[in-house]
Amino acid sequence: MTDPTSFGTGTMVHESDAAPDEFAEVYLREHAGMLLGHLIPSQAALSELRVRTAEFLKSAGIDSDVAEIAVLAVSELVGNAVRACGEGVPVIIDARVGNEGVVVGITDPEPSRLPSPSDVPLDNADADSGRGLAMLELLGVDITTEVTPFSKRVLCTIPLP
Repeated sequence: MTDPTSFGTGTMVHESDAAPDEFAEVYLREHAGMLLGHLIPSQAALSELRVRTAEFLKSAGIDSDVAEIAVLAVSELVGNAVRACGEGVPVIIDARVGNEGVVVGITDPEPSRLPSPSDVPLDNADADSGRGLAMLELLGVDITTEVTPFSKRVLCTIPLP
């Protein structure tokens, strides 16, 4: 299948019969002991990301409780990135196991909107958001942020038992 390109006279060849909008919104790979990926956040992409993160950590021999906290951290960080940047903005995911524990990071292109736990009580059943970072901290997760002029990377470090 070929499509005209936007520039010039060339064509773009698709290796699949799938329509371009059916292509995955997540690209994940393992490299040098890390899970690395780029994703356009969506329910389907986030679901795949959670599954692949859990599989990666399981293959690294990580305790299931720690893996569940890491998957929760991934979900919360992606949700925060969507709230900071808007829907459809790509993010970068990385996960690794180190001496300090499991480290998951999400990088988004909005350096001015930093995450911070809200004042919403954890037991507030009416709250739609604002409790994720506080829950992670309650679970012993260390949350740090690295800022560049072009992006921010939020890291969650989950200690090993």
